[in-house]
Amino acid sequence: MIANTTKIKVRGPPCRVVLALKRQLTPRVFGWDTREFSSLVLIVAILAFALFPTSIRSQPLLELGLKNGPFVDKIQFKVIPDDDQQVLALLNDEIDLIGSMIHPSFLSQLNMSESVNVVNHLRNGYGYIVINCTKYPFNITAFRRAAAFALDKYAISEDIWEGFSQPQDSCVPSMNPFSIEGQLSYSYYDANIELGNQLLDDAGFLDVDVDGFRDAPDGSNFDILVEVVQSSNMAIEVGEKMAEGLRALNINAISEPIDIPEYGIEDFDMVFLGLSFDSFDVDWLAYEFWGEHVDEPYQNMASWRNASYDRWRDQLLNSTSYEEVYEAAIEMQRVWVYECPWVICYENFHISAYRTDKFEGHVNDWSDGVPGSWTNKKAHLKADQGGPFGGTLRRSNSFDPDTFNLLSASSAYTIQVLIELYDSMMTLGPEGNDMMWLAKTYLAETHATNAAIPAGHTRFTFQLLQNATWTDGTPLTAEDVAFSLNFLRNAPRNRYRQDLLDMSAAYAPSTYTVVVEFSTESYWHLHGVAFKPVFPKHIMKEILIEDWAYWSPNPPVEEMVTSGPFNVSEYVAGEFCELTYNPNYFFGLNRSAGGEPNSTTLPSNGTPPVTSFGWFDPFGEMDLAGRVVTTGSLFVIVVVIVLWWKDTRD
Repeated sequence: MIANTTKIKVRGPPCRVVLALKRQLTPRVFGWDTREFSSLVLIVAILAFALFPTSIRSQPLLELGLKNGPFVDKIQFKVIPDDDQQVLALLNDEIDLIGSMIHPSFLSQLNMSESVNVVNHLRNGYGYIVINCTKYPFNITAFRRAAAFALDKYAISEDIWEGFSQPQDSCVPSMNPFSIEGQLSYSYYDANIELGNQLLDDAGFLDVDVDGFRDAPDGSNFDILVEVVQSSNMAIEVGEKMAEGLRALNINAISEPIDIPEYGIEDFDMVFLGLSFDSFDVDWLAYEFWGEHVDEPYQNMASWRNASYDRWRDQLLNSTSYEEVYEAAIEMQRVWVYECPWVICYENFHISAYRTDKFEGHVNDWSDGVPGSWTNKKAHLKADQGGPFGGTLRRSNSFDPDTFNLLSASSAYTIQVLIELYDSMMTLGPEGNDMMWLAKTYLAETHATNAAIPAGHTRFTFQLLQNATWTDGTPLTAEDVAFSLNFLRNAPRNRYRQDLLDMSAAYAPSTYTVVVEFSTESYWHLHGVAFKPVFPKHIMKEILIEDWAYWSPNPPVEEMVTSGPFNVSEYVAGEFCELTYNPNYFFGLNRSAGGEPNSTTLPSNGTPPVTSFGWFDPFGEMDLAGRVVTTGSLFVIVVVIVLWWKDTRD
């Protein structure tokens, strides 16, 4: 029941070794290995379907496409704190899917059930330990490097994750094309106590008072508390591994489970956390570890600063070519991995589990797996359950939503509820590709393509869909988008503000046209603006910019005005949060009309954008409606693919 997972014990860059072993062990068909043969067949099949679309009125779920949904009536996020309780709830049919990653230790138990399916993919994220660099002697590089060398990352992957993770050193996951992982001449994968002790000796960490523990270079005593969340057995085990490694260096260290606190600047020594990314963008490197963000809330939790790292920041943020951005990202990671403000512990496989007896259509998306937002949109009742429409999809959620204010939400457990309430101009598809959403098209311009734009500036013009509405019936227009972007830029210290600091203007020249201008050129501006949530202007204009953090929606007592596929219909603190589908959702389905789209035509991405840069290429769905290609063209394409494939194999 486990798909796409190779579990091996190796030494060396794990991804490359796994791929090499897969190639050696793959069976062959007519001289082609089955992986190549299957991929070729898949390419030809996709081309045939795309170039010769047929009438499939009898299969509305296929015809309506990826964007249309949702199909369920309700989603219930049930608060179940502990991993083992979530697994039991799934097996006992109390929930339909587990809403977070699953530890491999539960796999044998889950695999015994014929009604449960388990899938996985390599996570775009990792578990990591933050070191508080404001505290002495943790601000000394030699100490942090010694701590990294003391942690046995292979043991974590082999023993704690049972082979379902791989060691990681860089803060950019190995699956990201901007990652330096595997390119350095050294790694922290194996525990190297000898080298760690040598680093500490050379830096003056000696046992001055002969009590069996090292003292700081100034002779003072110090100890270390590694804090971990108490609800996760995996976190507890990783924290203990870190403490064991430190004790092997003769450092007085313990690990302790705690409740999740709001960490200040100096109230921890080391803390174990998890981080997952929803894109391959790495502009966050310029903010998360920037020296000037040492005292900024939600930024630079390690309070680390380094001039060599910061020197690459401008190139990362303000270059427009992939090559320059890549160089800056690599060089920043080169400094970061050496300095170790965080110790990355592993990059694991994201294991998801769900029941198959009532619902189908689950999406194992590239970022969040089956618990991701795409499953909420696409999962539907089976035919023998009266589907495809209706039903309540029950999911576990480890913690209650701590707020219904998306601007101040910081918990992943809160955000996975609130993202169902709002939309953005673009989003990411199940494979991580850019998809147009509220926007149909966009135009990106600079001075080079439009002399009216000042030199060094960037202008985006977005054309919006015209059938989106708020849940109170008010049309969603360009005024809402422009208002939201300006609000997010001006509201101090909100979590969405950083990408918009260089935005010089956002306005609506017409009802469904949004113009956004930046005073700089950057590889990252499109995602920085197009992925921001859109809020209702007629509601949010009553909130003062400086009071955004005090906005406290209270649904369902006070109904929230939202645009997304779901809205809050019931909430019992500590028990569950229930969302009900929005019958007027712009990509929704008119259930009384047999599942036809709410819009009069099937949604599409519209025409490709015109751009002066090579990096604004939306990678999402294509509009196939008007495509005319002859049978001869298809034959030529297939022949070219076969010849190319054969050439690359040889």
